Formats: sequence, C-alpha cells, structure tokens
Amino acid sequence: MSLIFGRLHALFIAIGLAFAVCPPAQAVELQTITIKVGYGAGGGFDQTSRLIARHLGRFLPGNPSIVVQNVPGGGSLKLTKMLMGSEPADGSVIASISEAMFYAPILDPENATFDPLALQWLGSLVNDPAYCLTSKQSGIDTMEKFLQSDFLIGATGKNSTTYIFAALAKNGMKARYKIVTGFEGTADIELAMQRGEIAGMCGVSSALLRADRAAINIIGMFGQRGSVPRLTDGIVDPTARQAADLIESALHIHHPLVAPPGVSKETLGVLRKAYSDMVVDPDFLTDAAKLGDLTLNPTSGEAISQLVAQQLKATPAVFAAARELVK
Repeated sequence: MSLIFGRLHALFIAIGLAFAVCPPAQAVELQTITIKVGYGAGGGFDQTSRLIARHLGRFLPGNPSIVVQNVPGGGSLKLTKMLMGSEPADGSVIASISEAMFYAPILDPENATFDPLALQWLGSLVNDPAYCLTSKQSGIDTMEKFLQSDFLIGATGKNSTTYIFAALAKNGMKARYKIVTGFEGTADIELAMQRGEIAGMCGVSSALLRADRAAINIIGMFGQRGSVPRLTDGIVDPTARQAADLIESALHIHHPLVAPPGVSKETLGVLRKAYSDMVVDPDFLTDAAKLGDLTLNPTSGEAISQLVAQQLKATPAVFAAARELVK
C-alpha cells in the first residue's frame, strides 16, 4: 500500500463515525429541492441521483419534493462552474458532480477556474475501484493488446473520470490508444461501444459492470488491487507515483453530492444529516439494491472535506506530475 493510500486508510478510520455525530443544526424547510446532474440521462450519476431523489426528502424538514435535472457538459465541469457562481445558495439546489472536480483546478487550471476548497460536500455513495473495459467485438481482450494496439477510448469531458483515468493509463503505461471526448455520459459511451464506433472506456465503477458481462472485457483497475491488474503499478518514478495516488484518491468519494459555496452552515448541517440518515435507511437500501452491482460504501460530507483538504496539500512537483499524467 502506498504512503498516500496508507494515510487515507488511517483518515477514514479516524472519521468513520462522522455520519453518527453530525452537529445539531437549525431546521431549514424548502418545498422543492433540485438535484442537478452533471451528466446526461441514463448513466450512473443520473441513476444514483434519481435514487437519492426518491428518498432524501423523507429526512428533511417539511419533506420537500425532490426533482432531478440533467446539465451535461465537460464531465460535470459545466455544472460545477454554475454551482460556484449562479446557483441559489439556500439549499434548494444541490449537485451530483464528478469526484474528480476537487482536483480539476490542479489538473486543468485554465478551464477549472474555481476554488475546490469552496465546494460543500454532503456525502458520497461509493468507495470503489474503477476499471478500464473494452467491448468483446473490439478484440482488445488482454492488457498487452490494450497497451499496444491502436483504437479509440470514449470519454465525456477532459475533467471527467472517464477521461482522467483513460489518460492516466495511457500516459503512465505508454499506451497507444486515442481518447475521444464529447459524450454526455457513460450511457452514450456504452452505445458507441455497442455500435463499434469506439473500443472501450475507463474510469468505470463496478455499478456499470452490471451490463452484459458477455459483451465486455475487463482489462484493469485503478485504486485497489484485485482480481485484475492495477493499471498504475507500472509507474515507478516516486513523484509520478504520488501523483497517480492523488488522482486515484478520488475513487474514495464516487457519486458525491455537493451544495453551493454560499449555503449557510445551518443548512449544510441539515442536508448532511439528512444524507447520513438516508444512506442507512432500510427502504433506501432496498431501492439501491435494484441498481445491480452498485455496492454502497458511503462517506460523510465531513470526511470528504478532510480528504480533499489533505490531498490538496501535495507539493507543486506532484501537481505538475499529475498534469503530465492526464494531459
């Protein structure tokens, strides 16, 4: 286990009870809350947001109705910028964005022009590795072929996990494939794979592996070691290794919800408490089980904030190496 991942393990043990010790907060009542999703309809973020929308209101004062609105663009960068600027800060709008947004200003400072420490995290659903996969029809079915063949990998925006992890494997392992961006979400990428327009995608959580297993090849994984090769094990330079660990740390907080920076401490406390109550609720868990292979391993908003602050203390050399790995 790397140094950074060892520290992360200790961090999550130390704050593992954060869900149970949320401080009391003043009641905030809203008639309607909108969950804006930074991806198109049908993908993993859309599905988990609609799952949350069916249940979160039961744990909020006044039991508000919750609606979902898709705002795709740039791997959720478009929505993140909206959240940081134009969205109301009264708790009526929250957002489902890529976990990679916390280091987007480090990896792409020209486009991600916001302070990642200003994001107010409510919680995340999944602490899970990510995968690179290809379609069976592509013929790319081994690590050797994946690294040495010329083919296309699909991604949403350059700040999305689908791009970042594809680039991390490509640059870290000197692969030859090309990355094609512009898809609205993983559902669109899957369709392009089925049509034979592209060969595969990366940054895929286990929830998306519930698709027809006979139609895909699982090439490798990020973040943990398991039954398939870890795609960054070939990175040996110490600084690049730390940079890869920084990038992979986002996998601890997959499918997060965030609130705008201006939301008051009291409102943030109410939203976080509702989220933490929801993720252990039997009805919510029963509904979540219908999403196939989605394995819930929630992280509290407080824990995410501490993780983000810790990771953003990395040295400029590590940040520079991370930019090289995902360019």
